[in-house]
Amino acid sequence: MTTINNYYSGNPLNRLSYLRTSSAFLASALSSPKAKFVLFNKLNPLVLPRSQDGTLNLHTLGWEDVKHWIGDDASRVFKGVDGKDDETLAAVNAFWKGVDESSLTREQKTHHFVNQPALVFLGVDERSAPDEAKSLPLSKPTDSSTLEQHSPYGVPYWALDTTTLDDLRDKVLKEGGGEFTDMRAGMSSIPAEQAALAGEGRALVDWNTRNRFCTSCSRPLRPIWAGWKRTCVPGEKSSSELETPPVCLSKTGVHNFNYPRTDPVVIMAILSPDRENILLGRQRVWPKRFYSCLAGFIESGETIEEAVRREVYEEAGVEVGDVYYHSSQPWPYPSSLMIGAIGVAKPSQTIRLDLDNELEDARWFPRDEILGVLKGEKKGLTKEEVKRFDLAQQGKELKHEEEKEGEKDSAIRLPASTAIAHTLVAAWANNSYIQGGKL
Repeated sequence: MTTINNYYSGNPLNRLSYLRTSSAFLASALSSPKAKFVLFNKLNPLVLPRSQDGTLNLHTLGWEDVKHWIGDDASRVFKGVDGKDDETLAAVNAFWKGVDESSLTREQKTHHFVNQPALVFLGVDERSAPDEAKSLPLSKPTDSSTLEQHSPYGVPYWALDTTTLDDLRDKVLKEGGGEFTDMRAGMSSIPAEQAALAGEGRALVDWNTRNRFCTSCSRPLRPIWAGWKRTCVPGEKSSSELETPPVCLSKTGVHNFNYPRTDPVVIMAILSPDRENILLGRQRVWPKRFYSCLAGFIESGETIEEAVRREVYEEAGVEVGDVYYHSSQPWPYPSSLMIGAIGVAKPSQTIRLDLDNELEDARWFPRDEILGVLKGEKKGLTKEEVKRFDLAQQGKELKHEEEKEGEKDSAIRLPASTAIAHTLVAAWANNSYIQGGKL
């Protein structure tokens, strides 16, 4: 079976999850002369000026470029990173420049933790390493673990949020000549592996930024595990105003309150019983003539197949029989896993648009029409169109884009090649959607 690598997949990094609790290793990886920092501003990554062929490349910085803002002493930054010691958890370790911790009140410490920029260890690039030198969890880290011991060929990658670090951001833009680019409107120009790396960073920066208080006890949270977990700050008041116990539920068992979340979404190419037509729909606020596959979140207690059938029936009134898995795609907006499927409608189905009112239109498209669209213009969404998608997802009322005279007979628009919806549609149109052949 042919491996399908959708955009945002194919991340080249070894994430070294078993070393996220090692302060010694992380300090070594942070201050390494090989370390590369991917900067974000309002979740947009920093890129170099566009090359002559239109390509955008991530603009990474080194430790010497950013240590003034993170903290000159790398060994101090990750004290308490394993989350086991209350004393070190309560200490201000990173982003302390100009801070005299001994003079801080508890409220000031809380403010520091809640507003601390996200710093996340993404992993190491070991593509240049021989197989025998690639890092594996063969031994536990020690108090003297280093990058060279665990991954001698590895190039460490970090994500750093500069949204509140105005002077760093201004310095980089002035000296580097790059820009922070909108990921959805500009990422198709970035090589796929870099896009996957940036997608990982964006999702983790977003999660750390939006999860500042515990959903169980409401105490302020601080990052541990190099940005891959957040934990309650010791000594802080809970929602019941108690400074001591009860101990937060997130610390007493296996819970997912304070770990990065990934939301599973089914997205499906639904075919007519003879497999010669595909069901596509559009929402009212989407760009004119834009159609895509139906999609929806998997609910608790559902299988992938059940979610596909439910979503299609709820949105278009079409009953689906057989369902086949096709491929998946990480989608860092904010952090979903798109699970691509192919489904076959049962005979004699009638499309309905009066059910949940989510779709403005849905129809069956023949293969030759879709092939014509795929061979035509291949442009992605503009920044303005991306903004419309975002506002619609937030439930905002948007003015409907009326089609101009002559546009109603124009070809429809399909999602860009960076979206799994495009992959599914193209796979069906080219008869390559199940192990290289037909269903």
